Amino acid sequence: MMGRDDILVGIGGDGGISDAGTIYPNVGGYLPLIDQGITTVGDCRYRKAVPLEGGGRLDIDTNWGIRRSFLPQGNRRYIPFQQPTTQQVMIDTISAGPTTVILTGSHTNFAIFLMTYPHLKGNVKHIYTMGGGVRSKNPTGCCPKDVTTACTPQQCGDIGNLFSSYSTNPYAEFNIFGDPFAAYQVFHSGIPITLVPLDATNTIPVNEEFFYAFQQHQSTFEAEYCFKSLKMARDTWPDDQFHASYFMWDSFTSGVAISSMRNDKLHGNDFAELEYMNITVITSNEPYGIYDGSNPLFDGHAVPKFGLKKGGVHSGHVQTGIIDGFCLIEGSRKGRCEDGYTKEISGLEAVRVRVATKAKSNVDKNSRLDREFFKSFLEVLTLRDNTGHFDITAQFPFYREVLYKPNFVNKSRGKVTIFDMDMSAGDFVSLIYLLKAPVEEIDLKYVCYHGCRGFSSAAMVGPMPQLLISFMTFYI
Repeated sequence: MMGRDDILVGIGGDGGISDAGTIYPNVGGYLPLIDQGITTVGDCRYRKAVPLEGGGRLDIDTNWGIRRSFLPQGNRRYIPFQQPTTQQVMIDTISAGPTTVILTGSHTNFAIFLMTYPHLKGNVKHIYTMGGGVRSKNPTGCCPKDVTTACTPQQCGDIGNLFSSYSTNPYAEFNIFGDPFAAYQVFHSGIPITLVPLDATNTIPVNEEFFYAFQQHQSTFEAEYCFKSLKMARDTWPDDQFHASYFMWDSFTSGVAISSMRNDKLHGNDFAELEYMNITVITSNEPYGIYDGSNPLFDGHAVPKFGLKKGGVHSGHVQTGIIDGFCLIEGSRKGRCEDGYTKEISGLEAVRVRVATKAKSNVDKNSRLDREFFKSFLEVLTLRDNTGHFDITAQFPFYREVLYKPNFVNKSRGKVTIFDMDMSAGDFVSLIYLLKAPVEEIDLKYVCYHGCRGFSSAAMVGPMPQLLISFMTFYI
């Protein structure tokens, strides 16, 4: 992107996992591990919590022509059979040396890598991930304080943000809920993790002051694209509470990651308050060891899949969808299922994780931007370095073509990084932010994406890599 052609895009794969738990090469990560079989066909049970409409999958995973309306059009095109698979991207990068991984979607792809190539995990020096909720309280779905008519609160005060499924699971956040078992493997891998959960992202909404400041910072293609994407989200929001309920989830996580890399030796962060907590990822619900047909890791297996322990933490009831009778509590509006909950615990199951708890306030008290990250976000997106070049040869083919290539001579390189994203608008904004950041701070090598996870649809598996790669190289 922005004149660079050195970042590969990892695309799925058609490998599978046997009933016994043998992981074959190039599993595509299209399905949560609990449902992944020998083919790419499966149940997508957790994805059912994302509705089709009303802000769901059919409303989210398209940019409605924004890209084609003004972005430079490069000559490079996505050729499906010439792209590496997601697993090959990870193998090549991580086996080459120390690597940082940023996860802003479900953890399926990276968990498969860790389970298949455990001898390489020593090269992964740190994981940054957006997801989960530890001590969070959902600020959305609450009744106004001065309401005079009857009002029934919705997900107000919940730890999680499953706006379509809080009646069965008020604890989970969408990214971790997309594949709890995969997240468990990542958290329990022994690799240092910085978690940016809802606790922190709930403190950095896209407020009106930031939105209008962003509108005035349109000096690069990247800033313009990001703002148009954000404006599209605002203009199609189902109610008038966009500025109070849309947060800088993935972009903020990218900023926290870059700041931590920059301040590695000082262990500080410019954008977030951090503290260590002992947590785990809940993958099934008590009582454990009672097989009711909901858990493919155990049901029908004399020996549990992946060699899991009978009666262990993975052996309970697994939520089967938005409406699951097991999860309902009679007389209560809140369910009892905890699938995907990043729960604070003690004991042998606890993992020590560095957790972002709050977005830091702007040190400039006279600024209209109330968060320090807002200032950095706008500065990075409007940098003249790493910017796109208008491709006059695509719009006017009779002009000569000059190839622009990045020049990193005499430049130190930041930490080698893999970015594993889903197809949400927020992840695209995060990708652009990471690519705009100085290469001295972050050396982004590969981008992996989930083809059929969360806020994306099967129809996007083909066109989305083309969108990514058309971003990757702009010619003039």
